[in-house]
Amino acid sequence: MRIISGILACVFLALVSLPVVGLVTDLSNRRIEIRYSFDGAELILFGAVGSSAVDPVNDKFDIVVVVRGPEVETVVRRKEKVGIIWINNDELVFPSAPGYYAVAASRKLADIAHPTVFASYGIGFDNLPLIARTDRGLVEPNAEFRAALYRLRAQDDLYRQERDSVTLVAEGLFRTDVFLPANVPVGQFQVETFVFQEGSLKARNRILLSVDKEGFERAAYDFAHEYPFLYGLLAVVVALGAGWFAGVVGKK
Repeated sequence: MRIISGILACVFLALVSLPVVGLVTDLSNRRIEIRYSFDGAELILFGAVGSSAVDPVNDKFDIVVVVRGPEVETVVRRKEKVGIIWINNDELVFPSAPGYYAVAASRKLADIAHPTVFASYGIGFDNLPLIARTDRGLVEPNAEFRAALYRLRAQDDLYRQERDSVTLVAEGLFRTDVFLPANVPVGQFQVETFVFQEGSLKARNRILLSVDKEGFERAAYDFAHEYPFLYGLLAVVVALGAGWFAGVVGKK
């Protein structure tokens, strides 16, 4: 905790020495390496608000942090009960939905600004510009499938809408924890910080976070994407070999 406080103090001193900049943020680690033992990561986002945009001593302000991961194609299916069994009835394809999306704030979003303000800056899952691919082309998804996408991703801990909070430390300093689950997608992440005061945006900035596979996981990932047929064939051979070996051992 003393180390984090020291870092925050240094950031704040650097900020106030720059009269044009109102907001400075950084991450405890800007690159996450995924290896065989990876079970998730927890980062610290810390920053400071300077007096050029907001006077942290005399004026109250709020912080909203949005972490958005790389876009991935996602299929959402609606099940229907036929007799005694459930079958997939309708499906909707989201060609570019965020693979990870988290919103943290110093207070409830409803207490910080009007919903139209957040909509204008694309803050919050309901304000994401999602599209769906159908036989008629690209369309805006209906509310039911949009809610299903959020529910499925939230169950996997990949969508975290207002589940984490931003702590205002003192003298314009703040921090929050960024949780990445073990199934987090690889790629470039955007970490945006917004400063609000009396319902209006005062400052914002963006930093990048890289999540990538390393070692054997990197090699296997590249092989699977560059040679999918050979990767599938190799997987079948390995599975058959493992089954044969288990049978031999079992007989002994």
